[in-house]
Amino acid sequence: MSKDLGELVNEHQAFYEVTPYYLVLQENPGKFPPKNRTIQAGFDVDIYGVNNNKEPLLPGPDYALGYAEVQRFAEEISRHTADSCSLEVIAFPERVAFGGPSHTQPEGMLRLRISHRQGFDQPAGSLEEQALKEVEHQLRVLGVARR
Repeated sequence: MSKDLGELVNEHQAFYEVTPYYLVLQENPGKFPPKNRTIQAGFDVDIYGVNNNKEPLLPGPDYALGYAEVQRFAEEISRHTADSCSLEVIAFPERVAFGGPSHTQPEGMLRLRISHRQGFDQPAGSLEEQALKEVEHQLRVLGVARR
């Protein structure tokens, strides 16, 4: 019997963090000294869940279910962005972070990257911010808290 998604979120104390997604662009390639420009191209939404086994095991069916749900709502949001935004779900099944109050609780993580599809030399704008708001809304509906 599969778990209810809300049960999964509660069981693994799921939470998320939002950070800017930056690109480093090299201007005038081949010239010395090289000149780089950094732009914020979007947002990374990192979603964490505590591994209750207290052992740094590779994620199993719960991770796959969480990934599938984030992929589902990312695709739904993408349909509303008129090909201007890219929402990419990135799995890190082999990565274990340690957190919690004692920094010893193993946590699994996946990332949802929001960026624009055209003009990588252009910074993120209102469309990426709107997509982020929709992502955060979906996460709140699922019971995932922002940290």
